[in-house]
Amino acid sequence: MQTSANPAFGDKAVKRAKKDMSSAGVMTVNGTLAKTFLLFILFVSAATFAWVSLSNSADYIWPMIIGASMIALVTAIIIMFKSPTPLLSIIYSLAQGVAIGAISYNYADAYDGIVAQAVLLTVGITLGMYLAYATGFIKVTEKLKSVIIIGMLGVMFYYGIVFLLSLFGVNMTSLFSGTTGVVIGALIVVIAALNYLLDFDFIEKSAKSKAPKQFEWYGAFGLMVTFIWLYISVLQMLGASRR
Repeated sequence: MQTSANPAFGDKAVKRAKKDMSSAGVMTVNGTLAKTFLLFILFVSAATFAWVSLSNSADYIWPMIIGASMIALVTAIIIMFKSPTPLLSIIYSLAQGVAIGAISYNYADAYDGIVAQAVLLTVGITLGMYLAYATGFIKVTEKLKSVIIIGMLGVMFYYGIVFLLSLFGVNMTSLFSGTTGVVIGALIVVIAALNYLLDFDFIEKSAKSKAPKQFEWYGAFGLMVTFIWLYISVLQMLGASRR
């Protein structure tokens, strides 16, 4: 089975997940999309809750971001290294919703209208990539997979370098603002968007291989990972254009 650049769909994670699943029935694409929609609704609800809470008092914005992000990270690790369950997928979506809601509130406080733009652009890209894949407009070939995965590794290397340099007090502000920030941000957005193609291809192949029914939750979780990464990337790109 072909893997995706999405860490949730890595070979080892998939093998562990399938090994621990014993639910009756087989996975379907429609079932996966339905569960993804459910997780998305929970994600949006949690993000709205965080936004409304912070609008009353923004004193706890950073504890909220850090706390919710840690819960989401731990839950994601458990899902990828153990087994996906409805409960874990729901906890991940809710925690990410709180974190993203707080992050969005922070951006909105600095840049008027930026969140609405980011939401519309992210949803538009998501629907566009799904239609491009579903209609066969873009074919997921081995060459395309290699290009996307190389791009993903490049993004990871970039984040790693920026993080290491920040530990030594190196100011990387120029990389996140102005023309340079927009160009880098746009490249990351493109790579994140293209990763949808690998996710869709992976889910379709998993369904054809008659993966366990419970694997639909794993597919839904993986799509949420890509969606959240794309949204954050779009938000950062728009933020760079305003600095």
